[in-house]
Amino acid sequence: MTLMKLLAIDLGASSGRVMQAIYNGHSIQLSEVHRFKNEPMNVNDGLYWNILHLFGEIKIGIKKASADGIPIRSISVDTWGVDYAYLDQNGDLLYQPHCYRDNRMGQYEETFYKKISKEALFEETGVQPACINTVLQIFADLQEKPHLARVAERVLFMPDLINYLLSGVLSSEYTIASSSGLLNINSQTWSDSVFETLEIPKKWFGEVIQGGRVLRSLSPRITQELKIEPFDVIAGAGHDTAAAVLAIPYASEQPTAFISCGTWSLVGLESQNPVTSQAALEANLTNEGCFDGHYRILKNTTGLWIVQELQRDWRLQGEDISFAEMVNLARNVTNNRSWINPNDAIFAAPGDMEAKVKERCHMTNQPVPQSKGEVVRVVLESLAFAYRQTVEQIESLTGQKIEQIHMVGGGIQNELLCQLTADVSQKPVLTGPIEASALGNILAQLLTLGEIQDRQAAQKLVKDSEKTKQYQAQEGSDLAQSYQEFQASMKVGS
Repeated sequence: MTLMKLLAIDLGASSGRVMQAIYNGHSIQLSEVHRFKNEPMNVNDGLYWNILHLFGEIKIGIKKASADGIPIRSISVDTWGVDYAYLDQNGDLLYQPHCYRDNRMGQYEETFYKKISKEALFEETGVQPACINTVLQIFADLQEKPHLARVAERVLFMPDLINYLLSGVLSSEYTIASSSGLLNINSQTWSDSVFETLEIPKKWFGEVIQGGRVLRSLSPRITQELKIEPFDVIAGAGHDTAAAVLAIPYASEQPTAFISCGTWSLVGLESQNPVTSQAALEANLTNEGCFDGHYRILKNTTGLWIVQELQRDWRLQGEDISFAEMVNLARNVTNNRSWINPNDAIFAAPGDMEAKVKERCHMTNQPVPQSKGEVVRVVLESLAFAYRQTVEQIESLTGQKIEQIHMVGGGIQNELLCQLTADVSQKPVLTGPIEASALGNILAQLLTLGEIQDRQAAQKLVKDSEKTKQYQAQEGSDLAQSYQEFQASMKVGS
């Protein structure tokens, strides 16, 4: 077949990328075309997306991708959930979209939960209650700016907003909407009870698109500006974790947990049914949507954020240590007996990370790590223990025995963490692909266009395009036994 080029706009917490995929009918060659900063803007004590900057960078990436003469077939967007923008009756932005890290929600949280309890919200939507969720953000907006009920005509989640800027078509894609706290978990459509209870205008949201849709060709204004041929804009897998999960080349039909591992780690299981029990609520599990309409039962846990912050702190102190060097230092530590709860709120804020790790070890009556290698080892082992804890919770709540774990994302380049995950869980760990979100974005486009027919074809395509690696639990490792000590130390620190 003629080579086909597809573009994925993949927006992360600190940077965005335009990725291109060359598809030959049998495999995908993925490469980065353009990378740019994606940093929130602080304006008058509010934190906002710099959406016009991002859109300008996206257009630069599209222009670069068109330079080799291979026609572009389509483009789609993925990013994290919960954030959104307001449009007026003319289709113009009312103001720059807020970033979820903005602090405006806190003062309205108590009022919010007086109107709808956490238990009722979780049972209705399947989404773990959190201050950053779309539903609470919008509630806070309406308290601060009640005129929004009159002047706002439409709300678009961030991937839908960028698709709108590219095509002029309004849409509400399912995977990104599923993290909002506005959908009924069973019907997978907007929850009348949530809208009515919180007095949120339902007219702001359109039909929920599931399984992908071609919206329209790229706007004529953009094709003329960039001097390129038009191509399709697709509402695909807008949520980056949904995209990453779509790219997992499962090795078998046995129940397999996934870990999308990077700065943060999403630990979960694909399921045909959601879990909305009180036990799931207490375990901090949430239910989000997959591209095919199934569910991702998962927990958002700290990933390599702590390690990244350790590196940044040490660099500021004049010691520039690469991640590879940090891993080697940790690998040489074989007698670690201390652990932390990586999800402890103290580790969420940047700065002084080494001191925080040591403080938590001291508070829980554990040996305090001294060397840099010991500090990194404490963090990596603790992450592996946290992964096992979440997998066990999912097993208990779903009644499924998970046989293996598949890790994807940039974090799998830390081979020590992958091996520790296998040793701690006593389960085989498979890894790959690294660029899971971007690749899943491309797969969603191919499925939408009918170039591949189903999930099985998508998995085969990934296997033919990407390398995977398997880690087996090492014999004689005492990490599985140390898990009990880890759990005990968490109780001391709670």
